[in-house]
Amino acid sequence: MTRRRIAIVAPYPPAGERHGGHSGVASYTANLANGLAARDVEVTVLAPDLDGDPVRFVDGDVRVHRAYRLGRGALPGAARAVAALAPDVVHLQWELFLYGGPRSIPGLFPALASMRRSTVPLVTTMHQVVDPAEIDRSYTRLHRIGAPATVARAGIAGVQRAVRLASSAAVVHEESFTGIMPTATVIPHGIEHVVTPGRAQARRDLGLDDRFVALCFGFLAPYKGIETVLDAAVLADPSVQVVVAGGEHPRMTGSTGFGEELRAAYGDAARFTGWVPDGDVAKWFAAADVAVFPYPKPFSSSGVLALALAHGTPVLLSPALARCAGAPSVLTAQMEPQRLAEQLGYLARKPAALDELRQWTSILASGRRWPAIADRHVDLYQEVLDVERHSRRSLRAG
Repeated sequence: MTRRRIAIVAPYPPAGERHGGHSGVASYTANLANGLAARDVEVTVLAPDLDGDPVRFVDGDVRVHRAYRLGRGALPGAARAVAALAPDVVHLQWELFLYGGPRSIPGLFPALASMRRSTVPLVTTMHQVVDPAEIDRSYTRLHRIGAPATVARAGIAGVQRAVRLASSAAVVHEESFTGIMPTATVIPHGIEHVVTPGRAQARRDLGLDDRFVALCFGFLAPYKGIETVLDAAVLADPSVQVVVAGGEHPRMTGSTGFGEELRAAYGDAARFTGWVPDGDVAKWFAAADVAVFPYPKPFSSSGVLALALAHGTPVLLSPALARCAGAPSVLTAQMEPQRLAEQLGYLARKPAALDELRQWTSILASGRRWPAIADRHVDLYQEVLDVERHSRRSLRAG
């Protein structure tokens, strides 16, 4: 069989890193690209420019070309790079503000039109799937969207429709998102093969004492519901320490950044680490007793949840995220501060309950390792190529 040539349009971590970049989609892309390369797929990632990073470099067997700048011209620039590369399949990693915030959205439509005119099939992974019916004033406030709800609702619906129509196949990470994207293929978020350091050493390196550690990890943003965990930290038993490990979300930076607001309000109740260097990521998951994911209304699969599953860290999920991820009920936490504080205190006192949480977390992780996820993508690429060849034969026959 001819070796397939795949171009992935997506952010990518800095050279030599796996979890850097302005979005978790960057590390997702690095894992997917390397997983595909291990399946004898020729992979080129067309990524946005990154200050201080080379324009071209090789990550394992993956070629990375920083071919465009974030902003209005990002996606048209990516489309031109795709045309110059002429791959067998182009795979777009999509999230609403991934390519430079709101100003990047107008460039999506000419970029999609350019890709549709070519003979290269487009596969799009929808890292963010929003039900337009749920977009109201509370949604725009939560996500800090500077537009009326009616405008945001129409705009997001139009963008999702345009991506769906331009794509030969769309991928979502959770079965629940097929209610909004009914023709999408479900491929879960992959889980890395990791080496988890010893808990005792990790705690020493991070300056943790012997208290029970509840970890919130990742970029700080209001849609994640972190305030609920911090309110629980105020009420929790002194044997429980809440750690918020992560920097300001790139969309929330500035003098009134969301992370700054949290530190000002809860600095006495929890430990805030700020940005976590790549070398400390595994240490935090090794050191934590439980990782908490309080998302009130998930619209995407959580890359941080995938990291917790990879490291075997027991997880507690909001009811909404548990439903979205198909998680067993034992992994669900009630997102009311007093009840969450009581649950964390109970887990701190009852090692057997924490062991049960760990066992069910392991079950949730099954079948999500990157080699299996890469195989499913290879199969999907072959499907769209088979459909494309069949369509061409039909046109010639007609």
